[in-house]
This record gives sequence, C-alpha cells and structure tokens, in this order.
Amino acid sequence: MMKREKLTVRSFHKPSPSFHSSKTGSSFPLVCVDNKTIRRSWETHYMNLQDRLEEVQTKLHHFMVYEKPTYTKWVESTFPKETAELKKIESAIADIKQLIFEIEIDSLFHNRGIALSCHFLLQKRKKKKGDNGREEIREDPTEDHSPTDQGLSAHKERNRKASHETKLKTAFRAIARLLHPDANHEISPEKMERWYAAQMAYKAKDLELLESLYYLEEKQLDSLPIALIQKRIAILDKTLHKKTKELERCLGHPAWGFSQLQVDEQYTKKIKSWIDEKIREKKKELFLLNKKMKRWKQEAKWIMAKKKGDKKLKKRGP
Repeated sequence: MMKREKLTVRSFHKPSPSFHSSKTGSSFPLVCVDNKTIRRSWETHYMNLQDRLEEVQTKLHHFMVYEKPTYTKWVESTFPKETAELKKIESAIADIKQLIFEIEIDSLFHNRGIALSCHFLLQKRKKKKGDNGREEIREDPTEDHSPTDQGLSAHKERNRKASHETKLKTAFRAIARLLHPDANHEISPEKMERWYAAQMAYKAKDLELLESLYYLEEKQLDSLPIALIQKRIAILDKTLHKKTKELERCLGHPAWGFSQLQVDEQYTKKIKSWIDEKIREKKKELFLLNKKMKRWKQEAKWIMAKKKGDKKLKKRGP
C-alpha cells in the first residue's frame, strides 16, 4: 500500500469560547492544511509573480530614468516654443480640475447646487488672497466646523498617518538591509535599480510597492506558512496589476525606445505633428472646462440675484 503524505495543520488563531458548541463541547478553529503539493503550488505562483513584477519594474525604471529624460531634453531643445505652450496649458488644466473637484465635493457635503458651491468657493478664495496676491492655504471643502467633530477627525487622521508612516519606515529599513550599497560589498546593477525604485517608493509613500520590492529579494519560502505566502501573493498581484497598467501607458508614449531610434528629419516631423495634436487636444479640454465654469458662474449669478429680489419683496410686504 502507498503511504499517505503527512499533513501539517496550522491554526490561524487560538480557539475562542464563542466557537465552542454547547452540546458537544468541541471547538472549530479555522485551519490551513499545509502539505507538499499545496505548498509547492503556492510557492510556484509566488515565484512567478516575483519574476513578472521584476521584469515590469526593470522596464519602467529604464524608461523613467533613461528614455524619458533623454527624450524630454531633446524635445525641449528642438521645439522650445511648442513645449512651453503645452506646459502652460497643462498647468491651467490641472488648476481648473482641482477647483472643479473642490466644488463638486463642497456641493455633495453641504447638499447644495453646483452653481452655489462654485460661487461660495470662489468668494472664499478671493477673501483668502493675501496683500501680495498669493493665495493662502485653502480649507478642505469637506471640513466640518464643529470643534468636537473636527478634533476627533483630526485625531483619527493623525493616527492613520502615524500608522502608515511606521509601516513605511519598517518596510524601508528592511529593504535597505538587503539593497543598500553600504550594507552590501557586491551589488548587481539589477539590485541597484531596485534600490533606486525603493527610494522613489518611500518618497511617494507607496507602501505596497515597498513591500513588493522587499518580497522580490526573498527567495527562501520554506520557513513561511502558507497563509503568509498567500498574503504576500495578494500584495504582489495588486502591485503587478498597477505597474502593468503604468507600463502600458508608457508604451504609448513617444519617448518609448527613444535611445534606440535614429533621429532624422522624418522622425522630427512626426514628433512635431504629435506635439501640435497634443496642444490642440489640451486647448479643447481647457476650453470645455472654462465653459463649464462660466456656466456655473452665470447660474450662480442668476440665483443670487433672484434671492436678493425675493428679500426686497419680503421687506416691502404685501
């Protein structure tokens, strides 16, 4: 007869009194069955995710550090007027989008029309401008002016940020021990790239990416329980999905593969056409955003005039 493979049962938590049956007196803790076949399957999946994420991360790093800066420098020197115009339009779009976002949040939070929220926020901005014309720090449109609620929400936010910062520092220290040049006498170019990526992730406060970069360095899984491997797989999978989407956007950028291209007259004309088309698209977007703001302002003006008229009628009486 064939010998059965021995199973290792790992409890996820200690049995709680709430799990005890009143009739039998037995308990039913959640368990993870750990045998060689199951473990091998999860470990293979984990290693595959590591390899795929490492490949995507390497391509992204090469594009962001080498390809895009070289392309940007060439474009700005070749088309200085067009690139300056494009930057100016994109900056204006970003500002107006931020304002629209604040207006929409204010409208939802205070349960009033978009036009009125637009009016009150613009009035608030005018009041907050200093003598030198610079705009001071804006209030959060969702902010509650109740001192008690404000204090509680601020306390919760501080605790959340402190917890996130602690996790960030812990993950960064762990990866620094593996990748920092001072801690490693011999470090490969791939690991150096990963170290730069870890620094960027720490600055961006991207905890998932930091943890994923740490998991890329860990190849020994024998001592890890399956539950922990599954948890790490979930983090790696989420990071891989996010980074793959980012890579797909980069593939459509004209800077992709720029260092390997032969920059000739035909390529220069192609990029000039691309920039001109981009400027037209951004101008159209800016026009539509300004049109939306103009409509809200006109609607707010009409509402405020109607309110003033109603007040005058009330003062006159019947």
